[in-house]
Amino acid sequence: MSRALLFVGIVLAVLFGLAATVGVLAYGNEPPRDGRLEVDGLTEPATIAWSDSGHVWIEADTEAGLAAGLGYLHAADHGWATMLWRQAARGELAAWLGAGARPLDLHARTLGLGDLARQTYASLPEAERALLDAYARGVNRAFEEPGVAQSDAFIVADVVPGPWEPWDALAVERLHLYLGAPALLADASWRVARADSVVGAFATADSTFRARLGAYATGYDRVFVTGEGADRMLVRHIAAGRSALPLFAPVALRLRDVEAVVASVPGSLVTPSGWSGGLGWGLLLGAPVTLERYGGAAPPRVFSRIVERDGDETLLSVARDASGLVLRPGRAAPEADSLAVADSTAATGWRVRWAGFGLGTDLGAFRQLWSGRLSSEPGRLGEGLAATRAGVRLLGAPAVATAEAEFALVARDTLARRAARVLADSIGGVRAEPERGLSSVWARETLDGLLAALGSRDSLSDALRVPYSYLRGWDGAYAPEAVAPSIFEWWLVSHRDLTGQLPNLADSLDVALLPYTLGIARAELRDRHGTLPYGWRWGRLQDVPAYPLLGERETAAARRFRTPLGPPGGHPTSLLPGPSLVFDEAPPGVAVWSIATRLGDGRTTVVAPGMRPPPTGASDAPAVAGGMSLVLDPGAPVPARRLLLVPPE
Repeated sequence: MSRALLFVGIVLAVLFGLAATVGVLAYGNEPPRDGRLEVDGLTEPATIAWSDSGHVWIEADTEAGLAAGLGYLHAADHGWATMLWRQAARGELAAWLGAGARPLDLHARTLGLGDLARQTYASLPEAERALLDAYARGVNRAFEEPGVAQSDAFIVADVVPGPWEPWDALAVERLHLYLGAPALLADASWRVARADSVVGAFATADSTFRARLGAYATGYDRVFVTGEGADRMLVRHIAAGRSALPLFAPVALRLRDVEAVVASVPGSLVTPSGWSGGLGWGLLLGAPVTLERYGGAAPPRVFSRIVERDGDETLLSVARDASGLVLRPGRAAPEADSLAVADSTAATGWRVRWAGFGLGTDLGAFRQLWSGRLSSEPGRLGEGLAATRAGVRLLGAPAVATAEAEFALVARDTLARRAARVLADSIGGVRAEPERGLSSVWARETLDGLLAALGSRDSLSDALRVPYSYLRGWDGAYAPEAVAPSIFEWWLVSHRDLTGQLPNLADSLDVALLPYTLGIARAELRDRHGTLPYGWRWGRLQDVPAYPLLGERETAAARRFRTPLGPPGGHPTSLLPGPSLVFDEAPPGVAVWSIATRLGDGRTTVVAPGMRPPPTGASDAPAVAGGMSLVLDPGAPVPARRLLLVPPE
């Protein structure tokens, strides 16, 4: 009996050891977060420290040291996001994911994101190339660790990340510059011209590109300054689409005697929000993508070859130079390529203009911001605000700009004007909301007028009395369990589909149609979501964030990467922008980041999608699985447990 038990024990021990070995080989260990780590090619040391709450510091004596530390941090903490953005920008997703990703690669190559990044790197001064070289060294050193290169996402996708090149950070920068631009169909010229087959093909490819990367609804971003004295705050709200990837990596930087806090974008040196030396900034990334008629000789062809995972190849030919991308129906176009140019003779077509078609980077502008300086207008960063406790400076020419004695706001959606007073009344822009959800001033005020025009409950048909009762009792909160916001937005959608516009209470015909369109909304909700109003709850009707591309793999392994990040936000006019069924040119943006910085000392509160702000007076807040709610303080003591990146001995 004892021998049998001993035998069983030995077998179990062996099996346990094999399981542990397989686990380590498959998933690796955590990357080093303390001690010393030699980095080939590094000439300046850098120190990285992580607190238990998620606060991260990087210290260095030179900018190159900071860049190396940031590269290591991005890869160690956000390895999949870093490499996914790189593959998307290069137009090499099909090499990882197969033919299904080919349309995304075709669009990225059409835009020239990777090719222009490589050319830009070659044209930069030595000091800026040195920063990109150092960043690449940090990324590559992190990916030498099994805990990074063999983390879950890479195992599920069955890919091995290749070496990071210095120009890859510029490609990721250019990718986010493009994704940050308003959606094409938000521009009337694109909506009219898409009847042309070649314009329609480009617009469809662009929508697919943005949607499958989870990056849309950026038109609802905003930056504002509120408060006075010691409580003066700069707040950045980012509607990041439905991506469950951590779009930002908040970090405190210390360069000699300069302290800064930035929201960095993994895979790049881009920091669209931050504070340094009393200067805070918030940028609405993305230059507009415009369309114009074009006649004349096309630019020389640019060729690109896409190689898929199974070895299949696609040749792409586009007419693109710094002046823009020329769209004309092609002759003998390669597979999946509707943008090939037949010849260079004069012909009628379209030209797509975008600042990113020229060489260049905004790295120099970001370097100024990191040091607390803004001596010149940033290049192609987009619109935004830069502020100190003493004043505010507009950057660029935002579509919406409000500047009052104690409040300034920039945004791209005109509805943000409606939200201005809600934002102004908030405390740091991350005000704790009622448990019922986030409120929309615009929705509540609009509904008051609609209900008054609709008449009393008793004047309505039996079919409309139930939706009327829900609407009458609604306080404008977009709570996940609420039925009224679904009825309200479906009503507006139904009215717009029938009349071509949202209800106009000054139009007697519009008012007469209100009962009819409310009836249509009720019927569609019943048909799509069941006969019981309980099935029409706002949270149930909304999509949830998912990991881009990887989440499309409907396997048990891939499903574990689907991360619902809490309840949806509110209408774009609410405190936090979020889902709306009305404005379908910008699909629901449920993954909303809020970054609030106290201009006096740089203390920054970061509230990631679905997370609540920390309690008032809390000195720090814990990181939360699937999201983040934390406070970064540039003056806080750095933990004793640190990782030192050093040159080889």
